[in-house]
Formats: sequence, C-alpha cells, structure tokens
Amino acid sequence: MQYRTHDDGPLTTITIEPGAVVVEMHFDMPESFTRLHSHTFDHWMECVKGLALIEIDGDGRMVQAGDKYLVAAHQRHGVRPLQVGTVLRCRHEHADIHPDGARDGIPAEWLSRLTHAEACDAA
Repeated sequence: MQYRTHDDGPLTTITIEPGAVVVEMHFDMPESFTRLHSHTFDHWMECVKGLALIEIDGDGRMVQAGDKYLVAAHQRHGVRPLQVGTVLRCRHEHADIHPDGARDGIPAEWLSRLTHAEACDAA
C-alpha cells in the first residue's frame, strides 16, 4: 500500500516484517518533505537514492545515497530532499507495532505521529 501522510509528503510504502516496520519514502514531487516528528524508539534511516537535508533535533545534515545513520528515540527529525527522485528507507526495529485492520495492517500509532507533527523547516 502506498500513501502520503500529508499533501506535500513523499509517496510512502510501509511493510511489516518480523520485528520491524520498514518505511520507504519516494520524494517524487518538487518541494516535498516529511514533517518533524519523533518516535519512542531508535531507528535506522538510509538514503537509498539521491540527496537530502535531514534535520535531527535542530541540526541539519546533508545525506546522499549509501549514507545510513541512527536516529535515537525522542529525537525530532524530518527530511527535505534536494533532488526529485530521492528515496529514503527507515527501519523501525523496536516499533510498538499495532496493525489496524481498517488500514490494511499499517501501524496507526506511526501514522498518527506523522500526521500531527510540525512541518520540517530544514531548508
């Protein structure tokens, strides 16, 4: 299943694997971004393709394809791609997974955090 958490958000695919929620974000539109948000658990973020500016707790850093880093629990983070076609993948290995049958197994808690967070201002 693919969706956007907000109108300017990336085209997002969530898959649930044993012990992990994997989120792949395709920044397929100019000016797309993810909202600033945080999780109650650490997770890995990897730039699969392209170039992006990542904000983590107010600090901006540029990442490119092949870069992988850990986002610690409770750190506010968001992504603003610098190229259309940028792809980022997040692996939430310790997510509190509560599949919601009405949403085809997508963790409602995770979607709620992205929907109600602030826009990423890392430009």
